[in-house]
Order: sequence, then structure tokens, then C-alpha cells
Amino acid sequence: MNENGSVMTAALLVLSLMLLLGLAASSSTTVEIQIATNDQFTKMAFYNADSALYGAAKLVSLSIDEDRAIAAGPGTRAPGIVYLNTGTDFYRRIAGLSDDDTEEPDLDFSAGGIDATVHVRRIRHRYADGGGVEFGAGADGVAAGMVVIEYEINAKGTTPRGATSELSAIYRKVVGSSGGL
Repeated sequence: MNENGSVMTAALLVLSLMLLLGLAASSSTTVEIQIATNDQFTKMAFYNADSALYGAAKLVSLSIDEDRAIAAGPGTRAPGIVYLNTGTDFYRRIAGLSDDDTEEPDLDFSAGGIDATVHVRRIRHRYADGGGVEFGAGADGVAAGMVVIEYEINAKGTTPRGATSELSAIYRKVVGSSGGL
């Protein structure tokens, strides 16, 4: 019997099998890298929206405390914020001096790699629970005579690759109290 080349054929079959295994491993590695990249950009969009919620609440609190529109842009107390309308329009809406009948974003965040837009809507105002409001005039409680203004804040975080994340929060500003976010 002539067995010339049988070892060569067996070696080629083993090499072909190894090639197929290598291609499969390479393909799964590529898919895992794509999944990790998508996960990274999804998290970045979420963190951008989350940061914008916090920043918008700080701006609302500062505007209400100072009873005026806060200047935004480089060299101001709100350096990474751009008003998409005007600061005065934003202040008038959060102070309840004009209606907010749009869902258009009010603010654009661009500081420190944050890419997000925010819409702030004043929901209502009421007296804070506790103290003189519940038990009669003149009683001093923790929140006696304080007013709470509630806002709905909607933030949309984005990334350069097109990932988006939308978050909503209710922010309560206790007028006249120190602290906050």
C-alpha cells in the first residue's frame, strides 16, 4: 500500500481546523470589543444626563436664592452652561413669572466633557410640611413658614457615537433654607 502524503494530508486537516478555531475566536473577540464599546458609550450618556440633572438643580437653587438670572458661560459662576433661550426667560419660568408651555431644552451643558441638554419645568409651590403650617400660627417647627417649590427636570445625555440617555427628576427647592445639593 502506498501511504505517500498521508501525513501531509493529516497535517493540512489539523491546520485547517486550527485556522477555523482561530477565526471563530477572533470573531468572538471582535464582538466582545463592540459590546464593551457600546456599554461604555451607554454609561457615558447616562453619566452626562445625571450630571446635567445635578447641575440644573444647582442653577435653579442659585437663581431662586439670588432672585435673578445667573450669568452663564466662561468666566462666570456657571461656566459650562449655555442658555438655549435667554437667562432672563429661564429665570422667569422657574420663578413662576411666565408660563412654560414648551418641552424644548432650556440649558446646554458643555463643561468637562458633559454633553447634555436640560428642560426645567416648575410644577407647583406650597408651604413646607411641619411647623406652623400644620399646627397653627406662631408654632415653630423645622420648616415653619417655609415655601417649597417643586420642579421637574428632564435631562438628555448624549455621546459622540450617538448613544443617548434620558433621565427625569423632581427637585424641591426649600426657599429660605441653607444647604441643598
